[in-house]
Amino acid sequence: MSVPDVSCRTDGDVAIVSIDHPPVNCLPQRLRAALVEAFRQAATDPAVQAIVLHGAGRGFCAGGDIREFGTAAAAAAPQLSRDVHPVIETSPKPTVAALHGFAVGGGLETAMVCNYRIAAADTRIGLPELKHGRIPLSGTQRLPRVLGLEAAIELILTGHLCEARNFAGTPLFDQVVEGDARAVLDAAVATARRRAGDGRPLPLIRHRRVPDLDPGSLLAAARCRLASDDEFRHRALDAIEASFEAVDFDAGMAIARAIHDRLAAQPAPAD
Repeated sequence: MSVPDVSCRTDGDVAIVSIDHPPVNCLPQRLRAALVEAFRQAATDPAVQAIVLHGAGRGFCAGGDIREFGTAAAAAAPQLSRDVHPVIETSPKPTVAALHGFAVGGGLETAMVCNYRIAAADTRIGLPELKHGRIPLSGTQRLPRVLGLEAAIELILTGHLCEARNFAGTPLFDQVVEGDARAVLDAAVATARRRAGDGRPLPLIRHRRVPDLDPGSLLAAARCRLASDDEFRHRALDAIEASFEAVDFDAGMAIARAIHDRLAAQPAPAD
């Protein structure tokens, strides 16, 4: 299967879905639709036992297409968290994200819906949505589950990019590779093939709990460090709070989505 911006080839019993939308593999509406189709086809292909998601060129994925922000295309189906992510997350076959170069914003969020994540050590990762007047919708729910609140709050509120090597040994990555994109892809294919045959339940970040013993205190401390009129960051903390206060992941996502949609209708902050 091959459509503009997305291709799918097989390596034995592993399907490799590649995002190929230079220069930064962002996610306009047509590419989101192509990803849905690629994963649906791979999931129903009897010759495919596992799926690897890979970014061609300079990096994995830079997230949403900023040219669509504020336009009808940004909200057009398939949306990333509402439509694309569930197709990947409910795949009956193991899914592995192979990260190199950068995995930013919706790119990192998409990697986190895969069952496993393999990254080159120098991959730049981050959730810089607040700089564009958005919150990282699903990132507010998944990142605290794999990094804990302190690190998740820091990444989300600052928008800083960090190297994947800084998170080796955390549940964010199953393997951090000291190598190039080819080495990462090879490792991801090997992981996919191994997991396809091991018979174990497929892990999902949505099933993890925020690991902090006293998340409320950590969140309150973060609020105290913000200016009272810093509405966008306070609302981001409201969404993060839902990751541990809501009854389950879907309830937390509903709270985060309501916040995201409300902020998206406002002018972006000056900074």
